[in-house]
Amino acid sequence: MHIKSLAILLMPFLFAGCATAFQSDLSSLKSDVAQLQVRLNAIESKQADVYSKYETNLVTTDTTNASIQELYKRISQLSQRIQDLEALSKKGNSSSGTKSSSGPLPSEAYKNAYNDFLVGKYDVAIVGFSTFVKKYGNNELAPQAQFYIGESLYAGNKWAEAYEQYKKIEENYAGSDFVSSARLKMALCLEFLGKKGESKAILESILSEYPNSPEAFTAKEKIKIYSNAKSEQK
Repeated sequence: MHIKSLAILLMPFLFAGCATAFQSDLSSLKSDVAQLQVRLNAIESKQADVYSKYETNLVTTDTTNASIQELYKRISQLSQRIQDLEALSKKGNSSSGTKSSSGPLPSEAYKNAYNDFLVGKYDVAIVGFSTFVKKYGNNELAPQAQFYIGESLYAGNKWAEAYEQYKKIEENYAGSDFVSSARLKMALCLEFLGKKGESKAILESILSEYPNSPEAFTAKEKIKIYSNAKSEQK
């Protein structure tokens, strides 16, 4: 399932408020994540074999690494969509039959910014999410809005700026479910910035503090790659 297709599929479920649809879509997404993880393991097994047979075959190993990076990105995005749906589903269940004094959620401001993000209007999405965080910093959707500021910058390969935005989630929303996702993205940003030592430290903190999270699986596999690469350099 391509990410663009997934985004189009998710849009009606995010705001429809149908519990059955939520559960069906969650099951489908979790199945996609499981399939991607199987593919990831297969590629990494192939990579280990490549390293053992072709010590200097940079084209082959670079191509394999690119495939792995793409899978990491897709797994992260799918996991985030699952988190979004679960959060909205819980909110819908807890407020069923009762009107919220602050009006329906998510707010139009968040919804508009999120729709801009889904169609690739990242600069516009950043403005929308930033405005939401400033105006509704105590709203339950604020951590998500902050996360998607980072995602919008990450999509534009602005690693240093994205890192700072992801960092704000733990600083401002320490109890949020988005902390583990933000940490993983911080680690990936540091890797792209050539700071693998700092990246590994964050990945290890995910394994230590969030061992059962989807991000922990990715963190574990990334640490393996770092270790294999280091061994090959010796």
